[in-house]
Amino acid sequence: MLPLWQKGVFVGVTVLAIGAPGAASAQKYRFPIQLPASGTQPYITAYRDHNTGGGIQDWNCGSTTYNGHKGTDIGIGSFPVMDAGSRWAVAAAPGKVVATNDGCFDRCTTADCGCGSGFGNYVKVEHADGKSTYYAHLMKGSLAVKNGDTVSCGQHLGKVGSSGNSSGPHLHFEVRYASNASDDPYSGNCGGPTSFWVTQGPYKGLPGDGCEKPPDVDDSKLVSNTPAQNVVQPGQKFDVTLVFENTGNTSWSSGASYGLKHTGGETFGFASPQAVAATTAPKASATFQLSLTAPTSVGVYAGTFRVAKGNAGFGESASLDVTVEAAGAGGMAGAAGAPWGSGGDITVGGSAGVGAGAASGGKSGGQQTQTIGSGSEGGCGCRTASRRDGQSALGWLLLAAALSYRRRRRCAA
Repeated sequence: MLPLWQKGVFVGVTVLAIGAPGAASAQKYRFPIQLPASGTQPYITAYRDHNTGGGIQDWNCGSTTYNGHKGTDIGIGSFPVMDAGSRWAVAAAPGKVVATNDGCFDRCTTADCGCGSGFGNYVKVEHADGKSTYYAHLMKGSLAVKNGDTVSCGQHLGKVGSSGNSSGPHLHFEVRYASNASDDPYSGNCGGPTSFWVTQGPYKGLPGDGCEKPPDVDDSKLVSNTPAQNVVQPGQKFDVTLVFENTGNTSWSSGASYGLKHTGGETFGFASPQAVAATTAPKASATFQLSLTAPTSVGVYAGTFRVAKGNAGFGESASLDVTVEAAGAGGMAGAAGAPWGSGGDITVGGSAGVGAGAASGGKSGGQQTQTIGSGSEGGCGCRTASRRDGQSALGWLLLAAALSYRRRRRCAA
């Protein structure tokens, strides 16, 4: 078995008392060495010492530790394994690299080489819950990360060596709080009440090498809202297309009760919720086709919609703005002056309230056109008639009637 590390490092680190703040919401860790497909498997050589007096005691009330040891030592099979390529130390959880040290001699056998304050070549990773993990005694020149790097769980940090206060190739894995107080990731009768491992494993066995599953996060981003503004008639049906990107880490499916929900304002007859049409993975987008109905009263309306799980909406909202106008509202609105005044265009009809007449009595001295019909833009192109300037409306009509009468008389003759 690999000789134990004989000297403590970072003198002054204290044991965290049971029940210290933060323990209940501890970050969970995977085994911090990548397991090889074949060859010598890693093994525990020393746990943390829980005896604050002159004796030794590990978390299971055993003696697999040594006096004052603050972490967990994991052997890899001595120098032949190291010389054959060693083993990768990996991040036990996601985090940020906040300290590194490299360049220390990595074949120390005396447990007293001192470089790197006893840790030799090492990497320190800070995690989201404020705690940090140390990976010490790494091989010189093997570090695969640098300060400031963001690392994922299981990412390579460096290869196991024998730098610093070490007597043979092994990894010293240690958990510390922001106060620099260290803690044991194991729980047991003689240790703390909370295990920091995803799977702790049996005494003298290895913790599991599976990463902690991150908490579910539902989130969405509005990609498009087509059209965002609608001008319709009372009670008219209209269609809207909403596209949302899945920016969380969950997959949306109808079986898991994901869909679109009305969250405020006018409903426009929307049946809430509308289930997603297909499973939408993170970074993919879901499209919702809405067939809506305008209110029956003229006015301006707005409604909001969000992706939801069950009744809980999340992420960005889509806002629909709808203007309801009365049919034929254009009509005679073009003739604000005298309807048969000095020029101007008059329109009778129109299905969306769009008048074709001039806003204030039309053009001065221009040509006036009367359109009778109900086209979509103020008339359907039916028969039109024009008059010359200076003629009154009554005179023009009498002249037209007289000409018609003379034609009939001639035909009869």
